[in-house]
Amino acid sequence: MLLLSKINEENAILKKDNIRKEYAKKRQELSAAQFVEESLILIQNTIELIKKNHPECIHCFLPIQSKDEINTALIIQYCWENNIKVVVPVSNFDDGTLKTAEFETHTKTKLTKHNIPEPINPAWTNNDAINLVITPLLAFDRKGYRVGYGKGFYDRFFASLPKDTKKVGISLFEPCEAIEDVNEHDIPLTHCVTPNKVFTF
Repeated sequence: MLLLSKINEENAILKKDNIRKEYAKKRQELSAAQFVEESLILIQNTIELIKKNHPECIHCFLPIQSKDEINTALIIQYCWENNIKVVVPVSNFDDGTLKTAEFETHTKTKLTKHNIPEPINPAWTNNDAINLVITPLLAFDRKGYRVGYGKGFYDRFFASLPKDTKKVGISLFEPCEAIEDVNEHDIPLTHCVTPNKVFTF
């Protein structure tokens, strides 16, 4: 029994590359019906968290459809209907940073590098007003560290935000036990929402 427990513990603590592959595969293996059903519950849970925090400005990613990311349209719609300003990320692959652009009902988007939807004529805004960030991820652990696509965009972005900004991940899956190769540049989430629970770190 002790041996089995040790094996399970070792399997639960993985490096980011392995976690990235494992959770991308798990996402792809969900049936279309499962994906839609779990996503809707997750989105509702995220909206409930937004209601509790009363943000004036939310930074929210636009989903990359080719990567089966969760569709954030209903979250954005809720914000618009409740006078919460929405801003979205625009990626700079030359220096690995995210800039922030306003996102309104009339904002037109295009697919840019890696099929990322972004505003065509971005109206730039600074990060100081952002109260809450809805963050994409592939997986997260019980300390709030996340695994994304490995470019470090969001860790650099988190470092530029006011200290009290809520950093909220959304995940279709429960946390893994621990990410082995967390480093000093990794900044943990403050919350992560799943279909079953809202984790606070």
